[in-house]
Order: sequence, then C-alpha cells, then structure tokens
Amino acid sequence: MLRIAALSTIAAVVAAVFVLRQGGQPAPDATPSPPETPMALPAASAIGPGAGIYVDYADGSGGMGCTAGFLVRTSTGQPGVLTAGHCNRPGESSKVTMNLAGILPYATLGTFGAMIYEGVRTEQHDIGLILLDGDNIPQTSAIGASLPVSGVATDVQIGQKLCKFGMTTDDAECGQALEVTDSKVAFSAPSRCGDSGGPVYLIGPDGSASAVGIDIRGLNPDVKPSTQPGQADTGCAAPAKVSVAELVKPWLDQWNLTAVVSAAPSPSSPRMSPGTTQQEGH
Repeated sequence: MLRIAALSTIAAVVAAVFVLRQGGQPAPDATPSPPETPMALPAASAIGPGAGIYVDYADGSGGMGCTAGFLVRTSTGQPGVLTAGHCNRPGESSKVTMNLAGILPYATLGTFGAMIYEGVRTEQHDIGLILLDGDNIPQTSAIGASLPVSGVATDVQIGQKLCKFGMTTDDAECGQALEVTDSKVAFSAPSRCGDSGGPVYLIGPDGSASAVGIDIRGLNPDVKPSTQPGQADTGCAAPAKVSVAELVKPWLDQWNLTAVVSAAPSPSSPRMSPGTTQQEGH
C-alpha cells in the first residue's frame, strides 16, 4: 500500500517556483524580466482555481510562483482564495499578484491572511488563505475558468478518479486515489513545480466539479533519496508521478469559510457538505 508519510520523507517535490532577489545566486539571464514581472505567469482573465499567482515575500527576500485554489468567502463576506501554505513565509502578510489578461504590471490581488505549513510528514498541514482586495479583480469559481465547481466533496474513497489543475501543467491531470487520511489524499496524477496550491477535485455525473483539496506536493515512489554528498534528488527536473493534496473541508470549517460555487449541487453529484458552499453571484 502506498503510504503518504513514508513517501513524503523519501521523495517529496515542493511543487512551487522560487525566485531570488538581486544578491542571490541565480544564473545570469541575458533577457531579464522587467521589475514588475519577477517571473513569467500565464495570463488569466480572472482569479480563480488554476490561475497562476506570484507571492512577493513581505520581508523582501524574494517570492514564489504558485497556483490559486478554490474561491471562498470569510464569515464577514470578504472574498479569498485558497492555496498551499508553503507558498508564503510563516507569519508574513505577503502581497500576491497575477497576470491579468497579459497586462503589465501584474495585478495585485491581496495578501495572505492565514497560513499553516508544518512540513511533509504524516498529517502535517500545508494550506494558506489569500484575502482578496475586494471585488476589483474579476473572479471565477470555475476551474481553469471553464469547469464549474458545484460543491465540496466530503467522502473521498480510494479508487475514485481525482483531477488537479496547475499553472505549470496548464491542464487537467487525473488519476486514481491511492490513499486517503484525515487530512490528505494521494492520487496517481503527475505534478510539476509551480502547481502547488492548485485545485484537486472530483468530476460528478453532471459534469461539474466537487472541491476536494489543494495540491501541496508531488512524490516519486521509485526515486531513492541520495546518500552521497552533493547529490540531490530530481526536484523540479522531472514531473512527480503522484500528487498529494490537503483536504479543504476541514479548513473551511476551522477558518469559518464558505466555498464559492457556480451552481447548486444536483442530487446525483457526490455527497456535499451542507453549509460550506455559496452560489456565485450571491
């Protein structure tokens, strides 16, 4: 049986892209990006699950490229979006931007309002909440701006087909659920650096998606950790074969959040959690 805890200590791939500020050690770039574009992000027409984001660390040390997860509303109605906790630095209210319709400079979305990143072992948690600056940036609850999210799945089973959408793969990657714990699910879909924070979901009989989790890392079960000094694991050199997601339902409850959905759940959709969804536009 696949074990999330064991594999994560052997070959965890932190699926994000880190950018150093000047004074770090990146390789020289003959055509550096202008200051307002610290890294190239795919253009998106709205913020929503699957959109590329850039987290500009509040301490000025650099930043990280990740993927936006599911849209939410706080108990006071403020809009937000979930992502991976490791995309931010602990305790920092880092600014988050996106490539809105290819227009420069990148649009500022908001800042991190909550996050937790405990590591990659067993049930250690990895999730973050970006609080959006009101509704000035277009929003969509649809995955990749096209697949509607109809609710939140509460009972994921081994063998079910799960899908993920990340800014690097820029497409749906799907595979069977291999292991489910109280806070995680591992499934056989490839993951690349930059996909962290992206939506993980089930497809219902009506063709809509049910929110399951936030992509947090990739695993390669057949890659052994290096025992030789100076030899590193594959890291971002190749896609991981297995993806791991942090389940969102416990965090909707703990942070008193409401998932924003595109339509009311249909009777034939996977079992939904009452009180954790809000229809888009309401």
